[in-house]
Amino acid sequence: MAFDPHAVLPRFADEYRAAHDGSDPYTDAWPWAEAVVRWHQDQDPPVLPGRGFLLGDDPQARDHLVAAVAESLRIAMGWSGATIGDLDLDGLGAELRNWIEDEDEDGATLTPGGTGWPAPTGPYADRWHALMHVLVSAPEQWAQVRRSVYRAFACLLWHARNAPHLADGSYNTVQDYRLRQAPGRRGDYRSLAEVAPSLGMSPVPVRDPRWYEGYLLVTTAEAG
Repeated sequence: MAFDPHAVLPRFADEYRAAHDGSDPYTDAWPWAEAVVRWHQDQDPPVLPGRGFLLGDDPQARDHLVAAVAESLRIAMGWSGATIGDLDLDGLGAELRNWIEDEDEDGATLTPGGTGWPAPTGPYADRWHALMHVLVSAPEQWAQVRRSVYRAFACLLWHARNAPHLADGSYNTVQDYRLRQAPGRRGDYRSLAEVAPSLGMSPVPVRDPRWYEGYLLVTTAEAG
């Protein structure tokens, strides 16, 4: 059966709400998005030269950026099946752009608010709709938002690759578990959970708490 992008997000959103007492994944992603944007704004100068935000003069620009990061997280959880803490930082910067450009087998793309790309529910739904208005009606402003999302995650990935919260001498043990012992999933990558202390986020929902045993100050909560 061909991959159908139109079925991914609706199914995920329904399953997520059922497993989290009705909470929408976008609602749960919002505090993480705020933390990512705040962390990046606090890096002055940016950890990667020339990778600061492009917020422009719109007073709502920061809200749009947080909304775009939250939607990147929601989409990434939807198609990957990963919990928010286990998301791979390497792909998050381009997640929303790829989602917009993806086509089904008939060459159709997804429409914000349509069947395949449902609007979130909950307290931040209005921010999502405001972002989608920018996407549809203000291409130059949308380009700034998109590039800023990429820059935020590129800098956070650089930060993660420097292992700021990994205990000295523990990486060999962590890597051995990830590559050789972890049940059902083997590999190694930089995840959102690894930088959670820098973001001020705790506890972190993850599938396998052992994946993070070598990281200081990372408090995990096994996801259901």
